[in-house]
Amino acid sequence: MLVAFSLIFTLQPNTFSIATDCTKTCIDLTVENGALVITGKRTPLKPKHTPRPVPKSSLIPTTKPTPKPARKIIRQVKPKPRIAPVRKKVIRKSLNDRIRQLLPAARIFLQPQSGTLIREPVIFWTDSPQIFKKSLLLLDVKIDLDLSAKYLWNWGDGSTLGTSLIGAPYPSFEITHTYLNSGVKNVGLMINWSGRYRLDGGVWLQIPGVITTIQSNQIQIMKARTVFTG
Repeated sequence: MLVAFSLIFTLQPNTFSIATDCTKTCIDLTVENGALVITGKRTPLKPKHTPRPVPKSSLIPTTKPTPKPARKIIRQVKPKPRIAPVRKKVIRKSLNDRIRQLLPAARIFLQPQSGTLIREPVIFWTDSPQIFKKSLLLLDVKIDLDLSAKYLWNWGDGSTLGTSLIGAPYPSFEITHTYLNSGVKNVGLMINWSGRYRLDGGVWLQIPGVITTIQSNQIQIMKARTVFTG
């Protein structure tokens, strides 16, 4: 009987497989349909066979007394009612969601928060960490993850920006964008996590792909009004 457990990462198409020593617990990494599947299998221990001692033969023959025939006593036993076993309802949770929940949630910030005008730079930043480290336990095997993030901003007007910076509020202008048209813009932030892992403190191995999270926020871009003075 094998006990299995899986953790799933979203990845780009690839072919990759590696397994540790399967004497007691086997950890296997494979890529299936663009997903990295970490599967643990535990091999049950075989019971040890203890030989029974062989009795020594006696040199003096012994005669066994003839046993008296036992009286048969017939008792009427009422049959016990059968109780149907109650099956526990197994709730299966998406393991891909579990991994995504382990990743830190990111928020989108901007300045100015209101009254954003066309042809004026808007400052953007996020509170996502650039480095993420996590340890998991799978069938008594410790799995260490060491991930780093890259960010892809979608400004909602057809233009994008790829960067490894998280940005900062004013007076920093690390990440800015200038809109040329007014209206509601759906700003999106895609975070691509890539990195390495190791099993039970062994050698670090590269994860062949990325884990992606997406955040979005709507902002209103307004036209500047012309005011005549004189």
